[in-house]
Amino acid sequence: MICFNCRKQIPDNSETCPSCGRPIVHREQLGKEISLRRYQRWFFYGVLVLIFLGMILAIVKIYNANTKLLLSVSSVQKELEEAKGTLGTTEAELAQREELLKQVQADLLEKSQAVDVKTEEFKTVLNEKTAIEEKYSQSQLDLSSAEANIYNLIIRLGVGISNENLKKIPVADANLEGDDTDGDGLSDLAEEALGTDAAKVDTDGDGYNDKQEILTGFNPLGAGNLGIDMDFANKQKGKILLQVEGHGEAWYVNTGDGERYFLGKPADAFRIMRSVEYWTKK
Repeated sequence: MICFNCRKQIPDNSETCPSCGRPIVHREQLGKEISLRRYQRWFFYGVLVLIFLGMILAIVKIYNANTKLLLSVSSVQKELEEAKGTLGTTEAELAQREELLKQVQADLLEKSQAVDVKTEEFKTVLNEKTAIEEKYSQSQLDLSSAEANIYNLIIRLGVGISNENLKKIPVADANLEGDDTDGDGLSDLAEEALGTDAAKVDTDGDGYNDKQEILTGFNPLGAGNLGIDMDFANKQKGKILLQVEGHGEAWYVNTGDGERYFLGKPADAFRIMRSVEYWTKK
């Protein structure tokens, strides 16, 4: 038995507690002993249940942790596979781009060589142009007194006109011959006055050469026509017109047909002016 006063173990047949001397009433002592044993038993059961629940919770936690770990490993493996696939695709794209880069480099080399060829061609053209300019300057120095008088007469009698208005007057098929680089029937000097390309037979690339379009009233520089206006042309008859937007090129509008005749160099102007019966002694 246990003394409920001092909590010490005492013999079962004791009438008093040997330690504290408290009287022992066996009937009361038995009820208390039974209650104590019952409490101890339930306490033990509770501890076992708690231990069992703790073990279950620990097992569940470990299982969840293992599940998460397995899922994480699986996700990492999947990402690794995807990364391998992406790497393979990237390597293929890199190979394609390297091939494209080689092709671009080859194209650049080819274009660079073409530019070098064009540069040499431009140098040749520039040298030729310089030679022509020198030749023209020399020809100006060699003007006879008669040619000089004609040139001065053209300047004195000339009337300024814009290129837009000049297009309204039809061009006569006269004095258009001379040095003709592209062989289209228009001299280089005439092409400069008309604004066409002296190096191209067909400046606008429409299938008709520049001279054909000029003489038929069509625009050699693009679509459409020149906008010939015979009323305006007739009002200019007998006049020498100077292109104020060009290099002062001169044109004579015939009093008969109302067409404009290109007055090139002074000697050409003299011939043209006589051919259309325009002349005055000054």
